[in-house]
Amino acid sequence: MVRGNRVYPLTIKVTDWQVGPHPQVPERGNGVHVNFRSTATGDLPEVVVEVALCAVDAANVVLLCSTVVARQEDRRIEDGDRWIGPAELPRSLSETARVVLLPDQLRPGLNAGDPKDGDGYVPPGLPSPGDRLRTA
Repeated sequence: MVRGNRVYPLTIKVTDWQVGPHPQVPERGNGVHVNFRSTATGDLPEVVVEVALCAVDAANVVLLCSTVVARQEDRRIEDGDRWIGPAELPRSLSETARVVLLPDQLRPGLNAGDPKDGDGYVPPGLPSPGDRLRTA
């Protein structure tokens, strides 16, 4: 994970995903259930790290995004899961070709964007449906 030019000692990896109805709201249609593993190899510089988790189609167009949060704790490896959707979208989540994690820290910190009080970091926004992700 990264925050500007700083690399965090943290890896979050999608271990499995599948499209299907959310068990609590099956009438709302399909969502994407994602399993992931976070591994910290050292202390994180912040208590909470939040990154984007997106379902994309075969052309890398975002269908829907959510977030994954990793917390600074004594555990070095943690398995988790997250649902993306269901949601009313122009396209169905059944078009999901893959699920990607975007490595940029989404939490701004206390002094984000103010170089005199902090590092001036301004986090990226969460991608929206229809955004095309770069592949390189």
